[in-house]
Amino acid sequence: MSVTEELVAKFEAMAEVTPKDPNLYVFMGESNGSFTGNTKHLFLYFALHRPDVRSCYFTCNRETWRELRHHKLPVVLFPDLQAAETLVEAGTVVVDSFDYKFGIYRPLTEGARIVQLWHGVGFKKIGLLEKDTEIAEKYNKLDLEYLYSGYDDVITTSPFYADEVFEPSFRAGNFPVLGYPRNDALLQKPTRETMLNCDMDAFSRVGACRRERKIILYAPTFRDQTGTPLGGLDFKRLHDFLDREGLHMVIKAHRLSNVQAASSLPCLSFYENTRDAYPFMPLVDVMVTDYSSIYMDYLLLDRPVVFYCPDYEEYVTYNREFQFPYDEMTPGPKCRDQDAFHAALKTAAYGDDGFGEARRTLCAKAFLDRDGESSRRIADYLCGPRG
Repeated sequence: MSVTEELVAKFEAMAEVTPKDPNLYVFMGESNGSFTGNTKHLFLYFALHRPDVRSCYFTCNRETWRELRHHKLPVVLFPDLQAAETLVEAGTVVVDSFDYKFGIYRPLTEGARIVQLWHGVGFKKIGLLEKDTEIAEKYNKLDLEYLYSGYDDVITTSPFYADEVFEPSFRAGNFPVLGYPRNDALLQKPTRETMLNCDMDAFSRVGACRRERKIILYAPTFRDQTGTPLGGLDFKRLHDFLDREGLHMVIKAHRLSNVQAASSLPCLSFYENTRDAYPFMPLVDVMVTDYSSIYMDYLLLDRPVVFYCPDYEEYVTYNREFQFPYDEMTPGPKCRDQDAFHAALKTAAYGDDGFGEARRTLCAKAFLDRDGESSRRIADYLCGPRG
């Protein structure tokens, strides 16, 4: 028996004999516990506002562990024994992806209530809806039934997304419409804690220029199979345009994208792709993306969105299939080349892009509540009586 097999067997045995503590809530982010996304913001709410229960952040990332300890927030670092003992005792485990299912520690969660926050509402097929897609062979090494099953609660943002996306995509007991914790950061003033694991250099750069320049955030998604997440842009040409028009662009690549976060061009900068960008987004005047669902959250700020999608046919053929028509779910100009992109950016930054009503209509469809109180609602739901 290998060392890994021995550990799995040990964790399975621990889970069988360890009583669950219904007042212990353990939170675990993507990539074995990165401190970002919905789990970060819900954990902070629990740690700071719910002293009636025990909460703890579980991570395999030593930098995350150090930062939370420094700020006196409850955190455990796996593979320390304390982390294993905490996870196996948790009555509720909160995640926002299925990354934890690949962890050697996964058996420790057996018997706990598993709450799936997920990490986006968009227009692409996800989960079980992907099983019959024409490009499903890319998942030949993944068991979609396993990854998208076994959840007690999958938190959703609106009746539309609960009915049309999450219920068909997941096997779960409940799909409560409560909102996304990370969106509270868009609608509330930042705190010392919400600024943890943000790219403070990006805040400094933007703070120094936003009085003179409009700020654009370009946040493309990754590619499963083909294409480049930055759309083949001529960055020198883009920079000259930005400089001429009084704009500054910050590029935030997807965490799975291999994009180097450095720029020597003064009107172009990068936001580190493993850092939390949600506290940064209220500083942004225009969002640019391609097929990422990040723009849906940005709609809560009711500001222009530009869609730069030069590889549209390639993306839908080789990367992802869409559940909903792209044009219906993207309230902004769709740019297929750099000339159109520049023109759309100028209009979005300084004029009426003509999509205001469409943005507000889609936002109301995607988010039942738009009040910055999602964490409170979820905490009340999770800590209330279970029936």
